[in-house]
Amino acid sequence: MEMSGGGATCLNCGATRIGEYCHVCGQSGHIHRTLGAWWHDFTHGVLHIEGAVWRTIGMLLRHPGALTRRYIDGERRRFLSPLALYLFSVFLLYIAYSLFGGFANVNAPSGNPRAQLVAEQTRIADLGQTLRQQRAAAAGAGRDTRALDARIAKLATDARELEDARKIVDRMPDASDGVNESIHTGWHTFDEKLNHAIEDPELLLFKMEANGYKFSWALIPLSMPFMWLLFAWRRGAHLFDHAVFVTYSMSFVSLLITAMILWSSALHLPGVALMMLLFPLHLFVQMRGAYGLGNGSAAVLTAAALVASLASLVIWVALLLLLGIAH
Repeated sequence: MEMSGGGATCLNCGATRIGEYCHVCGQSGHIHRTLGAWWHDFTHGVLHIEGAVWRTIGMLLRHPGALTRRYIDGERRRFLSPLALYLFSVFLLYIAYSLFGGFANVNAPSGNPRAQLVAEQTRIADLGQTLRQQRAAAAGAGRDTRALDARIAKLATDARELEDARKIVDRMPDASDGVNESIHTGWHTFDEKLNHAIEDPELLLFKMEANGYKFSWALIPLSMPFMWLLFAWRRGAHLFDHAVFVTYSMSFVSLLITAMILWSSALHLPGVALMMLLFPLHLFVQMRGAYGLGNGSAAVLTAAALVASLASLVIWVALLLLLGIAH
């Protein structure tokens, strides 16, 4: 066991300590190898992390501008970093969506058989992935997997039948064919995916909800150029400042969507759409406090930031379509 005090060697980086903590890497000189010490470290770590999380979330909800400004100005130890809070909020969103689902309805209109088949194929593919994960876990635990194997085989048969039916429907002309050819950008792959999304927007929303949270981080770099343009006139506003602002704002959006899922799907309460109005209000308060703006300037820049957010979202959806994630 390494003793505390000055002059001892840090077991982590090898530097000679000048106190009970290493002045180079910060590790304590008290190195214990007992179960009690492990439990102490565990409880201290959990309570410390939880304190930072809830303190930061509280500031994000009540004083987002002050949180952003204080972090930019160097008050880092007291709050969770923007990226860490964003990852935490996305984790909460993932749990809420996994337990309660989202807002999309994949039941296609009865007058569109092609969209119905695509929606059913999507449902079967997602169910098949879940069953395969359950089978892998059961096999790893040594449990009987015959029932799961039978369900997986039945889904595979259903998937083949649906694919055959879709091929037949695709050869049949209908009213939607005009929609499929409505947009021509010159990029055939993108045109096809975009027109399919326009033909069945509910399925697009479903796929975005199911996969979008995995790639929502891309909205941060997409938003950065717009924020730079909005504040190009302001001296002292750096890209780092905009990155902190956008990441904290994205954390709030993730927490807001999580609350909306719990509100509508878990509690079955009305008025969930009205909760989206909290986003522009929060953006205004954060903009005013983070950049030290007056009410008038903050209102104008908030309106511009909302337009920029919409532009970033459109680019993000287009990228997901191109990558085959959203369709």
